Amino acid sequence: MTAAAFISGWGATIRGSDGAIAHWKAALKQPFDPWVESHGDETLLRSAAFDELKSAEQVRDRAVALIDRLNGAMALSRGSGPVRFAGVTQVMPNGIRHRTLIAETAQYQISGHAVTITVGPSPGQPSEVQLWAGLAEDDDFLDDALIYFGTSTEWFDIYKTLETLILRFGPTEEAFFSLNWAAKKDVELLKRTANWARHAKRKFKPPDNPMLLSEASMLIGRLLRRALSEAAPSRAP
Repeated sequence: MTAAAFISGWGATIRGSDGAIAHWKAALKQPFDPWVESHGDETLLRSAAFDELKSAEQVRDRAVALIDRLNGAMALSRGSGPVRFAGVTQVMPNGIRHRTLIAETAQYQISGHAVTITVGPSPGQPSEVQLWAGLAEDDDFLDDALIYFGTSTEWFDIYKTLETLILRFGPTEEAFFSLNWAAKKDVELLKRTANWARHAKRKFKPPDNPMLLSEASMLIGRLLRRALSEAAPSRAP
């Protein structure tokens, strides 16, 4: 059975490809936080963390950081492309939406119509994207790792993702290797290839068999998944 309802508070408008928006809608559902709502042609990212804020500027800053984190989680979970922040919306208790398009030097207030959101049956547990976002909220290293992974189309961000995981779970390289999350030779090859590829002046010699970027992306994705799994609180059977 479905119920018609709306929840007043702040939201962030997000935009992206149809496929990316569809992934966000599928992974971020109520009653878990954060969640996504559809209001006509507008897609809103909602979170209880926004509702303690006092201004659209504060919501923007919090939303941009959350979107960066979620982009990484969505890329890891679903191979989804990124979405971007596109404004702040305040849903009033009567359902009216007030949109604020925040530019560098000005704000534009746009009144919307009252809306009714159709809420379907709630899933039994939050998605892994929601769980990962919650973990990263309280862990700066995991937050950074997800943000870097969300933009890891080049060697720099892949290297930074790995570096952040080593600091969080090592914190030395040897201690990290001892976890046996991946073969030491593979992680070392990723680092050597990245160090060679990401420096324009070619400060380092290339390895004899450089790792492909696609291989590095797959490896760092496996490591990040393992890191998030290890950081999650254990659950009683």
